[in-house]
Amino acid sequence: MAQKQCLLPTHPHLRALPHSPMAAKNGRRRRHLHLLSTILALTVSSLSLADAAPPAATRRSQEPREAVRAGYYLAADAHLRPLAALDASLYTHLYYYAVGVHPASRALLLPADPAGASLLGNFSRAVKARNGAVRTVLSVGAAAGGAVAGSGSSDPAFAAMAADPASRAAFIGAAIAAARENGFDGLDVAWRFPASAVEMAEFGFLVTEWRAAAPAGFLLTATVYFSNHVFDAPFAGVDYPSEAVARSLDWVNVMAFGLRPATANATAFDAPLYDRESHYSASYGVVSWLDAGVPASKVVMGIPLYGRSWFLRNKANNGVGAPVVAAGPKQRGSNATGAMSYAEVQWLAATVTRGARAVITAYDNASVASYVSVGDVWVAFDGVAVVAEKLAFAARCGLRGYFLWPVNYDDANLTVSRRASQVWTQSKLASSEFKNVTGGARQTQAPVQLPPALQSPAPTAPTSPSATSRLSWTTLVLLVHIHLGALILFSYQV
Repeated sequence: MAQKQCLLPTHPHLRALPHSPMAAKNGRRRRHLHLLSTILALTVSSLSLADAAPPAATRRSQEPREAVRAGYYLAADAHLRPLAALDASLYTHLYYYAVGVHPASRALLLPADPAGASLLGNFSRAVKARNGAVRTVLSVGAAAGGAVAGSGSSDPAFAAMAADPASRAAFIGAAIAAARENGFDGLDVAWRFPASAVEMAEFGFLVTEWRAAAPAGFLLTATVYFSNHVFDAPFAGVDYPSEAVARSLDWVNVMAFGLRPATANATAFDAPLYDRESHYSASYGVVSWLDAGVPASKVVMGIPLYGRSWFLRNKANNGVGAPVVAAGPKQRGSNATGAMSYAEVQWLAATVTRGARAVITAYDNASVASYVSVGDVWVAFDGVAVVAEKLAFAARCGLRGYFLWPVNYDDANLTVSRRASQVWTQSKLASSEFKNVTGGARQTQAPVQLPPALQSPAPTAPTSPSATSRLSWTTLVLLVHIHLGALILFSYQV
C-alpha cells in the first residue's frame, strides 16, 4: 500500500568487500584485505564528508529560500480571467505562459497581434500593481500549447533550437532581453517535453548556458515532467539531466498531472497523489526528482485546475475504471475535447443538481483524487480536499512550494487559489523554519519494471574557484589514504 509520508532515503553507500577463498589459509592476506577494506571505507567516508561540507559559496546557495505559491496564467485564455480579475495577493510568483520558438528561424516568437503584445507588455505591471511583492516569470515554450498536459506531447521547434549551439546562444540572449524589457523577474524553460536521451542532453546544455548568460538575481526555472521517465515518449527511459538542473535552475515546476490520455478506454484519475499499481501518480513524479539528487528546496509541485472528462458507455456504471466510449465534451474554457476547467466542473455539478439528473461526487482516499459523474459525463478533477492533501504531502517532503495550472481556470471566487494559499501559508514551509531537506515517498512498484534509464551526457560547465578548491580537497584526502595504505602494507611485508 502507498505510504503517505515523505521519508528520508536510506540507501547504503558502502558494501563489504568479498574475501578470496585463500584468505582463510593466509592470515597475512586476510589482514591485508581487512586493512584495504578499512582504508577504502575511510576514503569513501572522507570524500562524502568533503561533499557534505562544500565551500561557503556553495553553502550559501543551499540556505533556506522563500516558499513558492505560484500560478501559470495562460495568455491564450486571457478572456476567461482578465488580469484585472486576478488576485495577485494569492501568489508569490506568476508565470506568463507562453512565448514560443519560431518553427523556421528558431528565433523567439513573440505575440504579433496587438492584443497579445499588449498583454505581454502589461502583464508584470498589472499584477505588481495588485501585489508589489509578487515576482513575474516569462515562460518560454509552445506558444500555442493548451492547458491540458500530456507526457507524449513534444515541440519540434524547441528541439531544433536547442540542438544547435548558435541557435541556443541567440535564443537565450533574445529571451533574456525580452523578459527584461517587459518587466519580468525571470524566465521559465517550458520545453514540453524532450523526447529522447539526445534531447535531454541538449536540455542540460540549454539550462547551463542560460544560467551563465542570465544577470545576477534573475530567476531561472523549468516546467518539467517526471525526472526519470517521460511516459509515452517514442523512446523508453528518457531522463532529465538532474545535475545540470540542480546546478543551473532556481527550481523545477513538476507537472504532476496529465498522467492519463484522453483516448483511454476507461475512466481514470488524471493526477492522483498515489497509485498502488503503477508510477502514474503525483507522488512518484515529485519523488523522482528527489531521488535523482535535486534538493527538495528546488522542487515545486504542480496542481491542475482542469479536469479530465469522458463519456460513459453505461451511465449506471460510473466508478473508476468504468468503460467509456469517447473523450468528454469540448468546453469553452479548456477549448479541448476531454477536459474541463475547474469552474466548468463546478458549474456542471451545480446546474445539473437543480435538474432531474443525479450528480455523483466521490473522493478516493487511497489515491487522494476525486471525480464527478453527471449522467453519461464523468470528470476526474482536483477538488479543494484533494488540493489540501497534496499540499500536506508537499510539506512533509519539504518541497519549495506549489504551482496552479492554470489560474485562468479557477472559478469566479478563486476557490482553489485561495484555499491553496491558505493551506500553504499555514504549513511549516511558509515559516522561518523552512528547510532544505530531501526525501522520498515510498509506494508500491509498478507491475512491470520500467527499463533502465539511458544516461544523458552531462554538459560541460566552466570550473568555478569553489569547485576547484573542493576538487583539491577531495583529491588530497584520496592521496593521503592511498599513501597510508601503501605504508601499512609495506610494513607488513617487512
